[in-house]
Amino acid sequence: MTRREFVGGAALAAASVGRAGSPLPAGNKAAAKGGSALPSDRPRNRRPYSDVDWSKVIRVKTTSHGHCMNQAMLDKYLKRGFGLITMSNYYPSAPWCPASKMTKNYWRLHHEHPVMVNGKRVNGPFDWNKIIAPWKDTIDPKAGERKPAWYAKYPFVEGKKLFKPLPPGVLEAPNAEHHSFLLEDGRPAASLHICSPGSAFASGTFDAHNLAKTVSHGYNYGSGEFWGTAIDRMIAGFIHPDGGGVTINHPSWTKLDRELMLKMLDHDPRVLGIEVIEDSGHNSENYWDWALSTGRQCFGFFVPDWHVENKVFGVNVLCVQEKTVHACLKAYREGNFYGALVGLDALAFTRIAFDGKTVTAATDKPARFEVITARGVVKEQKGTEVSWTVEKEAPWQGPGIHVFARVKAYAIDGSGEVLFSQPFMLVDR
Repeated sequence: MTRREFVGGAALAAASVGRAGSPLPAGNKAAAKGGSALPSDRPRNRRPYSDVDWSKVIRVKTTSHGHCMNQAMLDKYLKRGFGLITMSNYYPSAPWCPASKMTKNYWRLHHEHPVMVNGKRVNGPFDWNKIIAPWKDTIDPKAGERKPAWYAKYPFVEGKKLFKPLPPGVLEAPNAEHHSFLLEDGRPAASLHICSPGSAFASGTFDAHNLAKTVSHGYNYGSGEFWGTAIDRMIAGFIHPDGGGVTINHPSWTKLDRELMLKMLDHDPRVLGIEVIEDSGHNSENYWDWALSTGRQCFGFFVPDWHVENKVFGVNVLCVQEKTVHACLKAYREGNFYGALVGLDALAFTRIAFDGKTVTAATDKPARFEVITARGVVKEQKGTEVSWTVEKEAPWQGPGIHVFARVKAYAIDGSGEVLFSQPFMLVDR
């Protein structure tokens, strides 16, 4: 699927406005009413890595936003050494987890989660063969020629399994890419896409591009709800309350409104941050540093999206003490991970720390380091380690001139690898 196809499909969802979501865990009554079921007064971690024992760290490669529709795509992740698979597919935006359950036409025949139908949230299950029967003769017989990736012949029949068993030791957790939200005033938030690694939340339908005419009959193929309500439902769906989070996807590609980004970060601390390397190498460091300069902690995520063939891939390297799904999702929540542009092990951080005065970082091979704050690059150094002590500010500069500090390390071996630490916040907010 191309990005042009995604945006074209989003226009269809705007014609079917309403609220949708997935079944909520038992007892989450507040989320069922649109509120946060698991309120959190704990802010995003302003000093990540503080509990990481770097002498015993296990690095688990993964990504928070990577599409995976078949075994050939999955093999691309496995070839890069991914230890945690969190497929983030859509149509519907539902977890492909466990991968072993997935078959061709799976969601056309096993749709259990709610959908917005003519502006009202309707619980599943949905028998699409039965639902579509009254208008089956209106389906364009040439639809498969126009959009072969999203077409299936009616009536739908379940096909073969899509994936082989995962190799021993490879973990998986639920995730999906959600889209077609509403703004506060009810207008479509067409540019807003969200992932939620660690959440079983599901939204929307299979019918990309209205090929089966379900959108024409009132079925919203996306979320169709206010983004804040959708985020609350994602949070309610976390498989571990203290792990995983919500990510704001590809801000540069979608030209995301910056004030909307801040509203989302302020909505709940489990909205962890934004994608920094995204969509075939688009760089959103300008968005990242702008958000950090406001004093808000905002973790950076590094993703391939659809582009699993490219050298620039986007990898999140989780730093855990034990290799379990729970530990990996907690690493996301605490910011105990770093980003890699390529992710082929040409360079790794062996330490990232901040003691309240000095930021330090080290790598396993010589690199060129940059320490970046709200003032820009404040230190450059070559070698296997770098340190930077927060300067004493001159009275005329005012408090908190640096606001945050993060470290960037460039491989100098020709591999093209670049590593990105998570930021340390230098001022209270």
